[in-house]
Amino acid sequence: MLLIYSEKITPRFRYIVRLMFQGLMGQEVRMTTDKEEYLQSTIAKINYSKNPLQSGIYLQAENLLFESDIFDQEFQVTNYQDTPVFFLSGNRSQLPYDPLAAAFYLVSRYEEYMPFIADDHNRFPARESFMFKQGVLNKPLVNIYARHLEKIILDFYPNLEIKRPQYRFINTIDIDNAFAFLGKGVFRTFGGIFRNIAAFEFDELKERIQVLLGIQKDPFETFEWQLELQEKYQYSTIYFALFARLSQYDRSLSLHSPRLHRYIKSINDFCEVGIHPSYRSNEDVKIMEEELLGLERVLNIDITRSRQHFLKLKFPETYRNLLKLEITDDYTMGFAAETGFRAGICTPFRFYDLEMEVETPLTVHPFPFMDGTFIYYKKALPDVALKEIKDYINIYREYGGEFIPIWHNRIFSEKLDEWKGWNHVFEEMIKAAI
Repeated sequence: MLLIYSEKITPRFRYIVRLMFQGLMGQEVRMTTDKEEYLQSTIAKINYSKNPLQSGIYLQAENLLFESDIFDQEFQVTNYQDTPVFFLSGNRSQLPYDPLAAAFYLVSRYEEYMPFIADDHNRFPARESFMFKQGVLNKPLVNIYARHLEKIILDFYPNLEIKRPQYRFINTIDIDNAFAFLGKGVFRTFGGIFRNIAAFEFDELKERIQVLLGIQKDPFETFEWQLELQEKYQYSTIYFALFARLSQYDRSLSLHSPRLHRYIKSINDFCEVGIHPSYRSNEDVKIMEEELLGLERVLNIDITRSRQHFLKLKFPETYRNLLKLEITDDYTMGFAAETGFRAGICTPFRFYDLEMEVETPLTVHPFPFMDGTFIYYKKALPDVALKEIKDYINIYREYGGEFIPIWHNRIFSEKLDEWKGWNHVFEEMIKAAI
């Protein structure tokens, strides 16, 4: 049990105390504004305020957790134990920075509520983030800050039992396009044939015709291979299915396609299926609702997990829309163009709505990379990417994180030259992660 004193208990303070001390250290916590209660207590205790008291651990509090406005924060950055820290404290504090304010700034995605230069898809880009600018996007700063706190606490109270979170691995696969050739309808099919002829793509034309005639399997039908690996290595996978009307960036089969229905049902027999809300749905909750209800009807289950198509995530609107639709777990927290920890954390956490100043029931599951990050953005060779992937797995193991990579079913076809060699990377990742 930890007793934490503060002159004021705000929703921000309560949220980050629960995350840092309960979530990352396994401690029961009591918060108090009663100074006398704190001074007379003989249990492990922390004074989080502007002034030190006669006993316990003193952490000098910055203003962030006691504010209710959102504005551009100005802070200095220094290094502590080879880690960038900010919201710096005075000499009387047990740590040279305020770990609670720093952690809250990162996990609340405070900086994403500020004006920023968006990328081509109106997303918050990695290069705009504090962690990228500090060169530590590959470090889970919040988990590291918790370790800093843990060491101070054990120095003062060596008999206190710390219960760290346990490492987990959950594979995830996005189905952006279930089939390369099948089920596209007359106009799309003939359009594809004419494009192949016009571009002299005769090998693809031959493959297309053989698939349409049933002579060979559609190259994007890679589920059987994935299932064989899952049974061989005994891990779990969540599939996020795009189930949307056709549009510029939503190019799978129509949500009314019987072929798509059968395919997703076959996956749901062996793995959990979540919704992959379309590109268009990010701007309109009614579109998202149509997609969700349609997928639920096809599978005859309640869908509670989601990942946004194109990783489109806008604060706080996207998560508010998910909450309206009773989604309990989201897996969008990461960057497209860079690997790393968008929220500075490798463990799940609750979404805190900064505008409403409330902790919500939506659990956010961060991911460190997707296959497309290496293939399309970094242009990385498979063996180079595999080394980085294994480095991330080691970080997750060290901090008891929840390792959740993103893959796409079409990559496993190795149909394109840029996809060749990634099946080996995938299997080696599985062997390292289990």
